[in-house]
Amino acid sequence: MYRGTTPQIKLTLDTTLDLTDIVSLYVTFKSFAIEITKTLEDVLIDNEKKEIRVALSQEETLKLKRGAVQVQVRFRMDDDLAYATSIAKLSLDDVLKEGVI
Repeated sequence: MYRGTTPQIKLTLDTTLDLTDIVSLYVTFKSFAIEITKTLEDVLIDNEKKEIRVALSQEETLKLKRGAVQVQVRFRMDDDLAYATSIAKLSLDDVLKEGVI
């Protein structure tokens, strides 16, 4: 993905849990000291495919630094059990012209 763009990120969870039972969720992106967290209201969940889709805005990707961006999903189910995924790494490339277009 590139800074200053609006990527749609698809995260596939290796789980048998029913994702429709999620009551609270954080998808956190971290690059150096910058952290961006999306919540349940910001994502689309496909329980059949076990996928979570999340979008970032131009402003958000411009805040992140070029290079590796860490991403992790944490969530709580309706039975109050909490889970976390492994930390994944995404690659973020730079753009020549800074700013929102």
